[in-house]
Amino acid sequence: MKAVKGKRRVGVHYDSCYERHDTGDFHPESAERYRALIAAMEELADDVVRVMGRTGLPAEVMLAHAPHYHDLVYLDVESFADKLRTGDTAICEESYEVALEATGGVLECVDAVMRGEVDRVFCAVRPPGHHATADRGMGFCVFNHVAIAARYLQQEHGVGKVAIIDWDVHHGNGTESIFLDDPSVLYASLHEKGIYPHTGAAGETGRGKGKGTTLNIELPGGSDGALALEQWSELLAPKVEEFEPEFLMVSAGFDARRGDPVGGLKWEDETFAEMTRRCVAMAERWCGGRMVSVLEGGYDPAGLASAALAHVEALG
Repeated sequence: MKAVKGKRRVGVHYDSCYERHDTGDFHPESAERYRALIAAMEELADDVVRVMGRTGLPAEVMLAHAPHYHDLVYLDVESFADKLRTGDTAICEESYEVALEATGGVLECVDAVMRGEVDRVFCAVRPPGHHATADRGMGFCVFNHVAIAARYLQQEHGVGKVAIIDWDVHHGNGTESIFLDDPSVLYASLHEKGIYPHTGAAGETGRGKGKGTTLNIELPGGSDGALALEQWSELLAPKVEEFEPEFLMVSAGFDARRGDPVGGLKWEDETFAEMTRRCVAMAERWCGGRMVSVLEGGYDPAGLASAALAHVEALG
């Protein structure tokens, strides 16, 4: 695959710069998993556009995060801490810059779609983001790239309504909390019930003006992709149709795949491919085809590479 200019249907973004985020020995969210993913992306066809990234700006981070949280991340990294003081998020001396590059990479992909250079892009970035709230890093997440991108779409590109579909095995508590009372952003999550971060109850549907724009689909541990797709058809698809988004974002975690060491679901690569095809159909119907997916979890390197490749191939 090569970097090219001009309009193509599908793009991908990945960069070895993300390997600089060092989480320490034996950490699930490692550079090793990312190297396996890059190797898979390199095998994609030449008509897939490689979208190059940029460094995000602090002001862009603060579209979804409190200023004091941005400063906290910077100061913790500068003081050589091995974890953010907000909890359990591993960091190193490069983590602030890498997190900014990840945010910037996602925003550059959004810009590429809005410029019409591509219709859909998969952004393979790390550290992941969907557990990060407005003022707290959690799990393996520093900055919430998908949440930032949704706000960026609205403020920089004038997009009215953004739908975020999250199929990571873990509930994206950070993304939900940021948009809980916002009727202009639909957050819909399929996740395993009863695991970290122990949020995402089916009864949580939003708050205030945002009532009805949060959808949580809890799946029992050990269940396969057939149940997830059934719940998608019954619950998620009607919600998106009711919402009528103008842009579709996906928090694309691959830790619901069979054999992942962190998750307890048993999805196959075809599950992710079918979910992707359904997202593409939604994007075509409501969003002029515009869709950006962002890597979240997936901790078996070979499984991550295989599932992500199925996802990208289904984007076309």
